[in-house]
This record gives sequence, C-alpha cells and structure tokens, in this order.
Amino acid sequence: MRWTEAAAPHTGWTGPDAFEVEGWTGAAAMAQSREGYVHFVGLRAAQDGSGRPEIIVATQFQPGRPLTDWHSLGAPGLRGGPTGDRLAGPPRIAVNQRSGSTHVLVSMRHGGVLRRSRNAEGAWGGWKQVAPEPYGGDVAPLMSAGGPLELLALGPAGADRWVGVGQGRFQLADRIPTPVVPGTPVLCETGPRRVTYFWRYPGDGSLVAWRAGHQGAPGGLMGLGGAGGKGAPGVVRSVIGGYDCTVLAQTGAEGDIELTAYVTENEGYGTWWASLGGHGAYAPQVAVDAAGRIVVAAFDADGALICTRQDTTQQGLVFGPWEAA
Repeated sequence: MRWTEAAAPHTGWTGPDAFEVEGWTGAAAMAQSREGYVHFVGLRAAQDGSGRPEIIVATQFQPGRPLTDWHSLGAPGLRGGPTGDRLAGPPRIAVNQRSGSTHVLVSMRHGGVLRRSRNAEGAWGGWKQVAPEPYGGDVAPLMSAGGPLELLALGPAGADRWVGVGQGRFQLADRIPTPVVPGTPVLCETGPRRVTYFWRYPGDGSLVAWRAGHQGAPGGLMGLGGAGGKGAPGVVRSVIGGYDCTVLAQTGAEGDIELTAYVTENEGYGTWWASLGGHGAYAPQVAVDAAGRIVVAAFDADGALICTRQDTTQQGLVFGPWEAA
C-alpha cells in the first residue's frame, strides 16, 4: 500500500494505492537512490511448482507513479551449493549512491549470505556468496556514498559485520558479542564512508548504537537511554539549529511514539527521549520533507497511516498534532 503527499503548492495525500503481486508472501524491502528512484525487493511463491519461493524486484522512478513490472531473480542458491537449501530470512536491498547499482541480499539456512547485483546498465549477475557462515535470520545491508557494501548478520555468537573488500569479495570485519532482538537492526550513514548500526537489546528493550572505530569518530557499543520499547526504530539525519543531527523514532515502553535527536556520532553525550503522543501507534518511520522539516509517520491502533510534522516556527524541536494521511 502506498500513500503519496501532493507536492507544493498543493496539499493533501493520495492513496492508498494497492500493488497486487500474485503469490506474494508478505516479505518486502526497499532502498532509495540519490535520484529518488525507489527499488523494491519482495518474495513470492514458486511459479515453477518447486516449492521454493522466488525473489522479485521492481522500481518506482517517480513519486506517485506506477512501479515497473516485477522481475524475477528466481530462487536464490549457489551452483554446486547445498541441495535443497532454503531462505532463513526475508530478502533485503541496498543501492550504490554513486553508480546506481543495486544489490539484493538473502540469508540461507546452509549456504550463508548470498548476493545478486544489477549494474548501472541494468544487467543482473548471478548469485554469489558474501558470507559462508549460515545465519538464522535477517541481514541488514547499506552502501554508504563512496564506501563498500556492508551488512549486519545475526548469529549465535552475536552480530557479525561483513564488509566488501573489492573484486566481489567480503570479509568479516567485526564480531560484536552482544544479544540483539531479531528484526530490529537498522543502519544509517553518519559520516564519510561511516555507518552506524542501531538495534534493540533484549534485556530491557532499550536501543543501542554501534559503530566501527574511526579516527575522529568514537566507536563501539553505546546505549541510547530511555525506558526501552519495541520494534525497529526509524532513523534519519537532519540539520537542527545548524547542527548535523541523528533523529530516531520508536514505539516506547509506554505505547507512545517517542523521538530523540542528538549531534551525529556524539551518542556519548547522552540522548533524551520525548513522547510525541500517538498512544497505540506502531512501526514509526522518520524522514525530512522538501521544506527541511522532520516528519514522523506511523500506523495508528486501527492500522491507518498518521503523520506529525516539525513546527519550524517555534524554538526547539516542536511537533504539530498527528494527522491522518
């Protein structure tokens, strides 16, 4: 389902537009390129009777416009790989912000993490192995501007970070020995060729951040305060009061949508969560609109899309009322 806000000077929303996918299993992910193209990856039931679901991809080139036809990448697997191997988690997608190439990644029960890539000319290569170790669930990928493709995979020993090293090869860059709530990791590019990972800690439901150590940027595992919550957070970078800030939105422990903002890569100075209301809402996402305002969107208790927008006429980080899309 897609809702689209009208471009200025018009106001209001159109939608929801439904995109029917025959055999769709409910799994989907998306990534946006610097041109504004949105690349989708999904999963649908096998069309050949094999019982193995296949990966499908499509692209939206303009807001509010139709998607391209869905293109099948087939059932993922390596030539000569384990017989009858199956998916361990949903497909994910990442975009090279410079070349426009796209990368679809999946975790297999026996064959490790696999990748299939489309170059800037639109040609797809074959499935190739990123990580030989099997992981039991989701992977979270991101490709920073000018940086390599990297991903977080959850294994029995904690969270593993794999990074591309050129020529299609990847190496295990970090093994982070910490428990992670499955389905909660998200990534954000927070500096030149630097990625910060966020996930929820199962002990108290609180959010934590992790970043590889870089010169001039603190790294390691960092708590983000608050009383915990549930689900994956929404994350975006925005300029607030002249400062480059990281903004996070979550469903808090009390059931409200909560927000925090701090100077990017300065988690160590502390974070403070503020309630935006919306009690019973869930799955919040955060973005910056064309006017530079922070927008938080979520589903209310009835499953309807609601939004609240930063009020830039007031001092500080103030938001208006929740409105239905």
